[in-house]
Amino acid sequence: MKEQIYYIKGMHCASCEVIIEKQLLAIDGVEFADASLSTGKVVVGYRNGKPHIEHLNRLFKELGYAFSEKPFAPDEGFWTSLVGPAMAAGVIIFLFLSLDNLGLTSLITVNSSSPLGAFFVFGLIAGLSTCAALVGGLILSLSKQWNERYAHGNSIIERAEPHFMFNVGRIISYGIFGAVLGLIGKKLQITQDFTSILVLIVSAIMFALAMQMLGVKAFSKFQIALPKSITHRIADESKPEGKYTPFITGALTFFLPCGFTIISQGVAILSGSAVKGGLIMAFFALGTMIPLLFIGITSTKMLTTNLAEKFLKTAGILILFFVVYNLNVQFGLSRYLTDNASSTTTTQTATVATSNGDEQVIKTVYTSENDIVPSSFEVKKGTPVRFEVDVQDNGSGCMSTIMVPGLYDDPQYLSAGETLIMEFTPTKTGTYQITCAMGVPRGTIIVTE
Repeated sequence: MKEQIYYIKGMHCASCEVIIEKQLLAIDGVEFADASLSTGKVVVGYRNGKPHIEHLNRLFKELGYAFSEKPFAPDEGFWTSLVGPAMAAGVIIFLFLSLDNLGLTSLITVNSSSPLGAFFVFGLIAGLSTCAALVGGLILSLSKQWNERYAHGNSIIERAEPHFMFNVGRIISYGIFGAVLGLIGKKLQITQDFTSILVLIVSAIMFALAMQMLGVKAFSKFQIALPKSITHRIADESKPEGKYTPFITGALTFFLPCGFTIISQGVAILSGSAVKGGLIMAFFALGTMIPLLFIGITSTKMLTTNLAEKFLKTAGILILFFVVYNLNVQFGLSRYLTDNASSTTTTQTATVATSNGDEQVIKTVYTSENDIVPSSFEVKKGTPVRFEVDVQDNGSGCMSTIMVPGLYDDPQYLSAGETLIMEFTPTKTGTYQITCAMGVPRGTIIVTE
């Protein structure tokens, strides 16, 4: 058996490796094929004559891949290729920020006490953003072979069959693994430090995936994918399990690092209940089904017009935006920077607590636009304090919680229409930060003699 190395142009994700290898193995005389996204090459083992370049380019033209026995010239049109995707992503980001300014994105704030309908809406938004980017790209990559295997007629139902299987697999898988996460949460004590580290890790993974989708070669070696021995077996229609490729693929998307999915998984853990954790993740997957079905059913037309790569680049830009957005939501970066900048020019006068018999009372009002106002208070040591927060908007991310480390260490959720009450007795003088659960400062309580 002889080997031949071919250079490939057009690969953009791990699914491309599987698609290319599968097509090559169908060629008479080809014994094995090993494609690599990171190197842009495929090693082909063959008997008799090697596959001709002309034949390969004809075979893979519709899929958008080009083959050569020599390295391709550097792509000088990289930035030009981003113009269209950047414009499309810009429109989506503008619409999202417009909704954010109207306060409608408070719908994406969820916690373990949120109703199940909130997770459905959360999933719907995810399906229009980061899940559409990651999972939608996977659907586009696999739709060609799915349509060849499953679409035996021209009706919409027949064309949609593998995509329904894909989403049913997602819903069932998310429900099962959500229940497992709920059980884990019941056994483990999840700290805020652990949550913060998890958010940073997820953000780093999403950043690397976005750069890979944009075609930045330095990140092509970073892949989150199942071993090829498993993916080939799943995708092999000649085997019984190959018939259920869409179902199995959908089930495995539970492990893709979508930011919204990670947030839902974290809430499932915090629920501390197998039933609640399973329902949280199932309703989340149910919400993502609507946009993902649309992507899947329309994917044939999208592929024939060679839009798959443009879609992935648009998705990559959106992921970069949501990495920054999620970090800001989770850690309050913009508020932290603004507070630091304003603190150098202005000094806020502390509001002295009012006396209510043997108790000191301090009050503030929370809105999503201004956070807590007033935010600086002065109380006396040794006298009980009643800290009241009039919550007029739902908080978001880690900023949906409030606490006073050293005085009141139990994070409280900011839910619109409620008045939070935190009671404590200061035993030491000093300045204590009012923060979210992850330590982002939002005010101070000064304890005096």
